[in-house]
Amino acid sequence: MKHSAFAFLFAGLAATAPAMAVDGYIVEIGGADRVQSLRIGMIRQWADQWFDEGNWHLTGYWEATLAYLNSNRPEGKSAADAGVSPVFRFRPNAMGGAQPYWDVALGLHLLSRTHLDDQHNLGSALQLAPLIGVGVTFGEKSQYDLGYRFQHLTNFGLQETDDGLSLHQVRLTYLY
Repeated sequence: MKHSAFAFLFAGLAATAPAMAVDGYIVEIGGADRVQSLRIGMIRQWADQWFDEGNWHLTGYWEATLAYLNSNRPEGKSAADAGVSPVFRFRPNAMGGAQPYWDVALGLHLLSRTHLDDQHNLGSALQLAPLIGVGVTFGEKSQYDLGYRFQHLTNFGLQETDDGLSLHQVRLTYLY
């Protein structure tokens, strides 16, 4: 039942994509500590820029994702992960060519299962997910993005049990 709820949520996100004016799509793959993750999603860029008096500025985007988490331990299980995050990005003012960036975010995630294996009992379906990332945009209009992210899922003490889950992820983004 829980997996069908996540499928319904993602179908709803995909159906509203034109109304939300989606600016791009995301694919991430990663994992750590015998847990693998595969994540897909969409982003909506912010029009605002801050601290843009020099060669760099701060901007950001909204990110909505759906992930599949799988533990490959003998007693391991899999889970669906639906998340939404405001992501702040520090990047150069220039467009085109290869441009580096740094990301930071605090996302809200909902898991279909809280106990992946004996090392990863997250205690709660509701998780907060701080992340940091680095990468490079490239292409004539900086429409491609290749990056690395470190993300940690935690219930921040909402439940007594909180083993947490740290993920190393490689990310590819295409922007319109």
